[in-house]
Amino acid sequence: MEERNGQRPRALALALLSLLVFASCSGYRSFREAQYAETAGDWDAAVLRYMELVAEDPSDLRYRAGLLRAKTQAAHAHFEQGRKLQKAGRDRDALLEMQRAVQLDPTNQYALTELEKIRTSIESSGRGPKTISQLKDEGRGSEPMPPTLNPRSDEPITFDFPNASFMEIYRAMGQAFGFNIVFDPRLRDAPLAGPIELREVTALEGLEILMQSLGHFYKVLDEQTIMILQNTPANRQAYEDRIIQTFFLSNADVRDVLTILRSLLATRFIAANERLNAIVMMDSVEKVKVAERIIEQADKAKAEVVIDVELLQINTTKLQDLGFSLDANSLGVRLDIGGEEVPLRMSDVESLNQNNWLLTVPGFLFDFVKRSTDAQTLAKPQVRITEGEESSFSIGDRVPIPVTSFNTANTAGSNVVPITSYQYQNVGIEVNITPRVHHNEEISLELDIEVSDLGGQIGDQPIIGSRNIQTSIRLRDGETNFLAGLIRTTESNTQEGIPGLSEIPVLGRLFSRKFTDNTRTDIVLTLTPHIIRRADIREEDLAPIWVGTEQNVVFRGSSPRIDSGIDGPFDEPAAESDETRQQLEERLPPGLRDAPPEGDTSEDGEDEPPLGVELVPPPGSPRQNAGLLERPPRIVPALFQPASTRTDREIELSFSPQALRATVGDRFEARLDVRSRTPLSHLPLRLRYDPERIEVTAVRAESFLGDQSEVSLMTDTSTPGTVIVGLSRLGDQAGVAGRGHLLALELQAVAPGTATITIERARPKGPELEALPAPAVRPLEIEVQEAEPPDRSEPEIVA
Repeated sequence: MEERNGQRPRALALALLSLLVFASCSGYRSFREAQYAETAGDWDAAVLRYMELVAEDPSDLRYRAGLLRAKTQAAHAHFEQGRKLQKAGRDRDALLEMQRAVQLDPTNQYALTELEKIRTSIESSGRGPKTISQLKDEGRGSEPMPPTLNPRSDEPITFDFPNASFMEIYRAMGQAFGFNIVFDPRLRDAPLAGPIELREVTALEGLEILMQSLGHFYKVLDEQTIMILQNTPANRQAYEDRIIQTFFLSNADVRDVLTILRSLLATRFIAANERLNAIVMMDSVEKVKVAERIIEQADKAKAEVVIDVELLQINTTKLQDLGFSLDANSLGVRLDIGGEEVPLRMSDVESLNQNNWLLTVPGFLFDFVKRSTDAQTLAKPQVRITEGEESSFSIGDRVPIPVTSFNTANTAGSNVVPITSYQYQNVGIEVNITPRVHHNEEISLELDIEVSDLGGQIGDQPIIGSRNIQTSIRLRDGETNFLAGLIRTTESNTQEGIPGLSEIPVLGRLFSRKFTDNTRTDIVLTLTPHIIRRADIREEDLAPIWVGTEQNVVFRGSSPRIDSGIDGPFDEPAAESDETRQQLEERLPPGLRDAPPEGDTSEDGEDEPPLGVELVPPPGSPRQNAGLLERPPRIVPALFQPASTRTDREIELSFSPQALRATVGDRFEARLDVRSRTPLSHLPLRLRYDPERIEVTAVRAESFLGDQSEVSLMTDTSTPGTVIVGLSRLGDQAGVAGRGHLLALELQAVAPGTATITIERARPKGPELEALPAPAVRPLEIEVQEAEPPDRSEPEIVA
């Protein structure tokens, strides 16, 4: 029984020891698995392993540092994967990757920005508290502005003044568009030197053209009244409205932006509030708008990078001390007469004996010393730096250096009191890095590396050796730069011994000593930059800002040119396809078309009308044999044209042909053409026709919005006399602008009479489902005639 009782404590101790060994082996195994996952680049697995290790032992700094490093790398990997998915159009998958990146590294501001962009593109509206940037965007639309001109009519009008004064022209424009005009009393009327012709201009366009050509400017008194004055600096200063605007900067330095505004706009009334990082400006509305656009482009967040630094310092020391040495290097004889040393009289020399003489003999030692030392210093910091800012870190020691000064102010007589103080200097490795992020996602690093160590001492003063490198390198995102070769080797050989005896061959080693000291220091440095935030430069920031002239600054946005559909002098002509060239030729007068070769007859008959169908030219078209020099018909202002013939500046729908004749029973085709200056993606419309005279048998989509795989067409012909059409581009494709064939209608003549096909309703929409202006529509007139007996073999075209 006693033996069993003695075995229980031993078994318990053995179980506890086994449990402790198992726990330590388990922790070591998990740590090795985490390191293996890091080496393999599986950062998610490394994060899980390190989290388990930190949960088991939160006090271990290795586990905590490894967890932080793995989280940062895993967040960067998920961020890059999210960017690839976003470029591929997979926004929802990219959203998940960005969310993982933010969860792993909440300090990654670039990932947060991209996450918000993806959420905005997926969700129609965002929720949550508004940031200052959102308040700025909303505030731009609600800024208090001076009154603006609001004419009663904004329809484009054509003016032709062959001989008139400028006041008559202004009054005519005011009467046509419905606003009042007041002239400056100092402005004198005068006839113009030549005629003025303005075609299809709105009220604001006409006023701007006249102001530029006549040297005037106008001040808006209210929504229906303007005052016209001579464009002089004195009139501008006296009549032009001024506003005060405060711009709160978020990223740029207020002094830099202030210098830019003063240099470009030459404004005097501008001040900076450095405490709020804001700029206050008073000037005209146009100059303030220009300043706002400049500040938007200058106040951009800088890019940020994280640099992985691995530093390895290897110190190797080999020392060898071998040979014969003396503890004193001299053999001496000294007289000792006892007591203090006093001059000796010549009479006392006779009393000296052997006891008064001392002989100094050196001691003999034989040294057998050999020492070899290897030391490694490893550091793996991660440095986050803003573009253009300098970051520095040092690894090493701080060595005190004594500095002695003398204080003569509070001393009496000639006594000078020395004062010793200590200055501390870094000894080790010091790295200074200044990054710059390029637009092609490359990073330039300006490096200043200094390696210093203690080389010895002179008295109490240390000797500090230094090696310095200054260079600039350019790397891609994630590319590693390897810097090595900072080697310092010191060799010291010292030999001492007894003169004469130490020089005997072979035996001289017994009477000499050789001391060898070799020291080698090697530095290996790797730098790997990662971009975690890019500069917030958008597409609209790359567009120029048109600001008028130097004397008259006018904010016109990214381009002052009004799209007229006519190529400018610097526009490169696009390559024309055969189909486009054929369409252009069809619109030419008959005398300018290329004549077909003799004997060439068209077999397919694509350009000929169907049997019994006659093409009728629309009203206002030139006659068939009209010459190029004949006077064109008089242009009627658009305001006085019939509503059916007015054209819209954005989208225009028309049938081709615009009028035709057919015989009862004929089957023929009409096309609906479109001309759009705005990108068009969706067009729901409703067609009306006379079901007693014609019938719509089929509707096909043409090539304007794309081929059959890119376009969705839905039609409803269940109601007689009505065709409902829904035409849309599929997916997230961009809208289409220009000219082309939209729909093809297959028709059949049913009964004699005149039938009309009109577009009762059309609601065009852009790529983001934004509503576009209602299009101008030209109806199709069809004259159906009684069927005639087929007494001719070929169709007859009625002129």
